[in-house]
Amino acid sequence: MVVKAMKLFLSYPSAQRALAERLMLALEAEGHEVFLDRADLKAGQAFHQTLREAILGADAMVFLVTPESVQPGSYALAELNIAQQRWRRPSGHVLPVMAVSTPIAALPSYLSAVTVLQPRGEAVAEIVAAVAHLSPPPAKRLALIAAVAAVVLVVAVAAGALAWRHGEQRAAEQARLDAETQALAQAVSARELCDGGGHAVALAQLNELVARQPALQPPSPKLLDMREDCAMRWLRDMRAVVGKQTFAEQVVQAQPVLVQGLPRAGGVRAADLRAHIGWGEYLRGRDGIGGVNPVVHWKRALVDDAGNVYANAMWARQLLDRPGQLEEAKALFAKAVANGVNDGRGRAFVRALQFGGTLGGGADTTVNLAYAVVVADEMRRRAEPIRTDHRDRLWSRALGAPMFDAETRAALTKALPPADLLATFGWLFPTDGVSEERRPIWRFVQATLLAEHASAGPRAAARKGFESLLLELRAAGSSGRLLDEAQRGLDRLGAPGKTR
Repeated sequence: MVVKAMKLFLSYPSAQRALAERLMLALEAEGHEVFLDRADLKAGQAFHQTLREAILGADAMVFLVTPESVQPGSYALAELNIAQQRWRRPSGHVLPVMAVSTPIAALPSYLSAVTVLQPRGEAVAEIVAAVAHLSPPPAKRLALIAAVAAVVLVVAVAAGALAWRHGEQRAAEQARLDAETQALAQAVSARELCDGGGHAVALAQLNELVARQPALQPPSPKLLDMREDCAMRWLRDMRAVVGKQTFAEQVVQAQPVLVQGLPRAGGVRAADLRAHIGWGEYLRGRDGIGGVNPVVHWKRALVDDAGNVYANAMWARQLLDRPGQLEEAKALFAKAVANGVNDGRGRAFVRALQFGGTLGGGADTTVNLAYAVVVADEMRRRAEPIRTDHRDRLWSRALGAPMFDAETRAALTKALPPADLLATFGWLFPTDGVSEERRPIWRFVQATLLAEHASAGPRAAARKGFESLLLELRAAGSSGRLLDEAQRGLDRLGAPGKTR
């Protein structure tokens, strides 16, 4: 069945915000345009013009039924009244969904005229399937709706122009500017807290600053940008703590901010937001919680910005979880690194994903380790700093004791020319920075890498390295794997003066 893209208005009570946002992501993934957010209006206050226009311009409405949403005086019912003006008959236009068990008798007669969807399994999936059976209105009807909306807009503009002449309006505008300046100053402090690792507290502060803005005076774009930046930073830094905090528990706090930011974003900014929304879905998947396939969001992000650092790197990181996907992941990482170098954004994050996906075990272990060493070599050439924990993992997973293994040695020496591999080893673990505990294995690895050279000089140095190491180990009465492998390394060199 071919799903026709529609403009959808999603009506929900505040208690169902999380479900509504998950549903919005799923519907957008199907190509629909979804209006979700509305101003937080006080009781008795008229609906914001944008809200009315969204309903009048929609092709259909999804109405989440709960005892609160059908309670007299609720905003959800007020939205439904506007929908009733829009569509005299609800069939094919209004989809009521039983989100929380509610007596059918409590539903308004307008909703009772159509079948109420009562999900039995995954609610989001069933709602998306039901929406696919709704039909967009004919073109003439759309034109009429647009005309009505245009008339409403013209009237609103005229009314606004008249009100502006009053002096009290000028005073109100000045007060708004003063409040905005104060909010931005507080937001800068919150952003610094977020950059320092206090993501949850900082985002809560920024959410509070945004919520303080009057309903008819939208928050400053700068304030919204800082809030979105903090949510994205949290997602990039996010860690799960077993028994204390899951990815999903954190994602549910950060991801909605990015969803709210999409309608006003475009280009690179929209791509960044979509990439991080996808990353949130990926992290939720690591908790075993299904949702929208994150690749859907990364693909859409790359439509807005083909070289987007985050979309390319995040997609590549997901591919590393699967066997046989390394080459595709490398191509995406290459795009991310190139763009990260050019615009200065996210390069350290890209490196963290590269090492995190290759040094953590999992699929294609040996070839992934070889790729991690190639990444380190690239960083050496670019004079990029490398984190201490990444050095340590390269030692423990690839360039330390793992070099005892013939398969690992073969993979690394195949990935890089001998001179480059030796140079990268020396850059990662310089002579004067090696601990006494690591030094015996370090001497073995250095001799092993020198032995890979075809010329006599390095091979002579390798022989000397193996011989001195063996002499010291035997003098100390040592035995075990290191002694055995050092002897094998010396044996592979053959008699003195022998060349390959």
